[in-house]
Amino acid sequence: MGCIVRGAIALSQPAQVTTHHWWPFVLLLFAGAARWIVTAAHAEAESTLASEAIGCAWAAFLALLFLMRQPARPRARSMRAPAVAIRHLRAGAMLLGGPAIYLLIRSRELEASSLTIGLALTPVIIAIAAPALGTERTDGVAGRIWPGLAAVAGLLLLLAQPTLGDLRSDLALFLAPTLTGVGAALFGVDVPASPMRITSTLLGASLLFTLALAANYVIAGVRPSISLLAVACDGLLALLGVIALEQLGAARWSSQFTWIPLLIVLEGIVLVRPQLTAYWIAGLVLLALASVYLLLPQADEPTPAIPSRRG
Repeated sequence: MGCIVRGAIALSQPAQVTTHHWWPFVLLLFAGAARWIVTAAHAEAESTLASEAIGCAWAAFLALLFLMRQPARPRARSMRAPAVAIRHLRAGAMLLGGPAIYLLIRSRELEASSLTIGLALTPVIIAIAAPALGTERTDGVAGRIWPGLAAVAGLLLLLAQPTLGDLRSDLALFLAPTLTGVGAALFGVDVPASPMRITSTLLGASLLFTLALAANYVIAGVRPSISLLAVACDGLLALLGVIALEQLGAARWSSQFTWIPLLIVLEGIVLVRPQLTAYWIAGLVLLALASVYLLLPQADEPTPAIPSRRG
């Protein structure tokens, strides 16, 4: 685990995204695709506000621990440091709060398949938000939008279509990709990146879940339930997700919302061996094309920001 954090904090090849930058993202895909297996075997491993809050907190502590162990280098103090830290906290709250929006607004009626389809629109939100925040150029936006739309079309062919009509569920479907996409774009605003960006982002998510947990207790009297297995899973996924975003950028990072459903569907095909219909084949092709395209470098892709070491 320490190697994961060190790889994000001390990148040694700033000119391009190289092979060793990809393995946190690969681990994220395998961990995300295997999460349902853990939950099926151990029901207590299901995510809760408490597991998200504590998981993000231990991930932030781990990132800070390895950051402090880096060789000290003198750095000039910046008057913008408080504003940058607040931006990272806000980015973390949106980035990790979006996929868990059903917990935040207590929308238990939202089906997992509906949330998966909604999150597939995250690349579309990033394609719009990133130029607006100045992290990418405005030309070529259409080329980044179609993979998200293709992924949604593929998922609609593979999964049960969302049932609209419940206000909380509809709100969650809107907020999930919007918050996640804007948070990912906001994460990449600072160039060069602050060495505390990963830690602050995870801390912002932990604070959001903690506040939601406290509000649930005060308003509804819901007592938190804590599962160490859920805490470990949520913390690991949060840490890998933020590190992958740090190393690959928002566009490539957003492909997790197409790759993970694709891997889960393939797992289901291997285990159940259903008869594949034309709809299934078309859906798999659309999902695979969107997943691969999102990983390809863009013509105007900025050089990945390399975090400087803390002094």
